[in-house]
Amino acid sequence: MKRVVALAGVALFALFALAGCSSPTPGNATPSTSAPADSVPATSVSSDAGQVPGPGVPKVQNPIDTAQVAKNPCSSLTDDQANGLFGGPLPGDPDLHSPAGPACNWDGGSAHGYARVGVIVTNVAPQGLTSVYASKGTSYKYFQPLAPVGGYPAVAYDVSAERSPGECNMAVGISDTQVIDIAVRQQKSRIGSKEPCVSAQEVAVMVIGNIRGGQ
Repeated sequence: MKRVVALAGVALFALFALAGCSSPTPGNATPSTSAPADSVPATSVSSDAGQVPGPGVPKVQNPIDTAQVAKNPCSSLTDDQANGLFGGPLPGDPDLHSPAGPACNWDGGSAHGYARVGVIVTNVAPQGLTSVYASKGTSYKYFQPLAPVGGYPAVAYDVSAERSPGECNMAVGISDTQVIDIAVRQQKSRIGSKEPCVSAQEVAVMVIGNIRGGQ
């Protein structure tokens, strides 16, 4: 009998935002408004869906250990990286009890154009991107595989059929059984100046580099 796991979003972050430039520069971080991460509907996936990765799901060739970053999710971005993204000092806000796993949010507020970035080390189901792919067309009406990030497979997703302008939620497979979610939301004044999922990929490159460097 199948045991259904409530996936508290594969990333509960349908809200964040980021810079409009390919290289972080002061004042370029950017978002709008949306519901808090914990308000995103949960996704249900079967815990016995079979061997991972599932059919059509890219295999992760060089798994990353997330034990250390899970203890300190805000270490996923350095202070200099966060400052560069938001154009000034901005500490991360850790949430070790997020339903989907240890998380860190950078919320720029009015001082930084309401830019927001979120990173979550998911721990709700040991199926990695297979869980995300299983939700394609159901919980995730929007689903788009992206170019690999530093060699790691990635997919953009959303509970709506179309992504909200300036926003991107992305799951990166860092092993066959684990994903890290990156969410960005661009400032309203920056919407249309850059594809938000490109910004999310750039953040993911930083996050992956920091995790690997800490091992």
